[in-house]
Amino acid sequence: LVFLEWHEAPTIVVAVLAALGFLSTLAILIIFWQHFQTPMVRSAGGPMCFLMLTPLLVAYVTVPTYVGPPMVATCLCRRTVFTLCFTICISCITVRSFQIVWVFKMARRLPRAYGYWVRYHGPYAFVTFITVLKVVMVVGSLLVTTTSPTARADPDDPKIMILSCNPNYRKGLLLNVSLDLFLSVLGFCFAYTGKELPTNYNEAKFITFCMIFYFTSFVSLCTFMAVYEGVLVTIMD
Repeated sequence: LVFLEWHEAPTIVVAVLAALGFLSTLAILIIFWQHFQTPMVRSAGGPMCFLMLTPLLVAYVTVPTYVGPPMVATCLCRRTVFTLCFTICISCITVRSFQIVWVFKMARRLPRAYGYWVRYHGPYAFVTFITVLKVVMVVGSLLVTTTSPTARADPDDPKIMILSCNPNYRKGLLLNVSLDLFLSVLGFCFAYTGKELPTNYNEAKFITFCMIFYFTSFVSLCTFMAVYEGVLVTIMD
């Protein structure tokens, strides 16, 4: 039986990157907390920043569940916590890109719609709706597939059995990232149209760069999965 172990090079690389990501995100979160009342943090999104950064911290913490022999508890964590946290984060980015672009135009052209958006806390309502939708998708995926670890033969060596949480990891991955890809496309479109905003409010170039990086990483991931079916696909469960 084969599974990811801590002494393997890919595991070490992922663990180091996760640790660096966790520490940098935690540092940013602390800085934002200490300067929460400043105009800089307020203009960056205020409470929305914490809603964006906290799920990232939780996502980094779940990385160790992908290492070692899979169990029912770790399989549930792999298939629920990380994908939910990432969706919450990217939904915050999407609604932030919408705010910094369209609110300027909405306030002038559609003052009543802008009033509803502010009165009913539009950003948080949007993030809540997306989160509920993702929970439904995740629960549906858990109901139609097993949550127990399964073994499958290595295509290169049938004598080696690879332990995995999801026998249909390709379909599961596409299901999990479909909503994230849709949100990232929306965020990219909103951010791209915001290139003419004043510099103090223009975060479009940073959001655009992040979305392009996400698209590139997803294409690379799909390419890797198309040509390789070894134990490293455990990370993609």
